[in-house]
Amino acid sequence: MHLNFLPTDEQAMLRDSVRRWAANRDVREAGDAVADWAYGAEQGWLMAGLPEEAGGLGGSDADSAIIAEELGRALVRAPLVESGMVAAHLLLAVSAERAEEVAVGGAQPVLAHDEPGMRGHYLALQTSAREAEGWTLTGRKAGLVGEASTLLVSAAMPNGGIGLFEVAPEGAPLRRYETIDGRQGSELLLDATAATLLLEGEAARGALSEAIDRTLVLESAEALGAMEAAFHMTRDYLLTRKQYGQLIGDFQALRHRLADMFIELEQARSIIQVGLAGLASGRVDERARLAAATRARVAQAGLFVCGQAIQLHGGIGVTDEYPVGHFYKRIVAFAARHGGDARQVERFAEFSYS
Repeated sequence: MHLNFLPTDEQAMLRDSVRRWAANRDVREAGDAVADWAYGAEQGWLMAGLPEEAGGLGGSDADSAIIAEELGRALVRAPLVESGMVAAHLLLAVSAERAEEVAVGGAQPVLAHDEPGMRGHYLALQTSAREAEGWTLTGRKAGLVGEASTLLVSAAMPNGGIGLFEVAPEGAPLRRYETIDGRQGSELLLDATAATLLLEGEAARGALSEAIDRTLVLESAEALGAMEAAFHMTRDYLLTRKQYGQLIGDFQALRHRLADMFIELEQARSIIQVGLAGLASGRVDERARLAAATRARVAQAGLFVCGQAIQLHGGIGVTDEYPVGHFYKRIVAFAARHGGDARQVERFAEFSYS
């Protein structure tokens, strides 16, 4: 397994360009998701990890992870990772032209796969497909993030296989809500809803499995950015806040806590590189095993780092007006999605010992 801990010159320039754009953002504000999506498309962030034949730059998931990390550092609410990176790659299995629509910002697909009660058993689908005069879907999808121009919906086929369908948002009832970290979330309620079949059988199963693993790793990279921002904010606070006539950063106990936060942060950074290597390996079981390990470890590290960040800030850390708590909210939402970190530990064990 080949791990790249240092970015190439091109990746460093890509990282710096996203960081400069995000530098002056107020993480407490949601911002304009539409404008952020358009800017990301204009700057080529959506095409960084796509092959050239799909209108991309011929990069890799490592390039997408660098962008995701910087977006997480600024708590960008637009679904640039979920739609612009994961769903775009999924559409590659349909056609290069469909992926290119996303790369240029013309389409914003949202993958509707998670279901209530699925709890990380990703191919145990309750949503069902029926064919009469065209395909219809019945079921419920949860945990959608962002505004969609089209919905990519997974469902169980009549023959027991798996299918990937496209559903127009205007034809599907969406129950919208705001998530704990200030993003737009929704549930999709399907009741004999008209749909168009995109993939079925092993093609659908393989494309969805890869999309799930890519989601786990790239969202982990986004969470790493939030963790790093919370860590640096806490370090700066300890080096400026005075108590009993001296900087609180001079107290050894607080320095030890900061050191523990740094260790967790770097372990999370390291395992993301392992997860990226798994995505590039081409081995399905190994990819899934390492993606699960990545998600579980980053969630554990994120809850520790951002939780300690609040504690070390004292009373101001628990106020909604201070930024550090917003990083913790993002990590809580991250840790709970896709079955939770405990389920990822189980998946890692299943793939390791099966």
